[in-house]
Amino acid sequence: MTDEELLAGLAACRIAHHIPGRLRVKLGATSSQAMPGLAEAAALLDRLRAIQGVKAVTVNKLARSSTVEYDPAILAPEGWEDVMQGRQTGAAEELLARFGKTR
Repeated sequence: MTDEELLAGLAACRIAHHIPGRLRVKLGATSSQAMPGLAEAAALLDRLRAIQGVKAVTVNKLARSSTVEYDPAILAPEGWEDVMQGRQTGAAEELLARFGKTR
């Protein structure tokens, strides 16, 4: 998965529920983006699993949703929302840097 595909995949998702340390994401949920296939979603989840501070990533294929458990002391909770909403903030840049990509 390229960095551009990563950003497009994140942009195509929306946060369904978020408390610090646990994030539930609807995969391909925005109306303005094409839904990623399961292969693309799997590649995105693999990139998430590789981030220091991410404890677990689970996926419900039928519901097209994923749960990410993370350490909020390592990964700023606001970074997730900023990245998925396309906001360029310090928290978003830090999270993207952990993916190996900065804008």
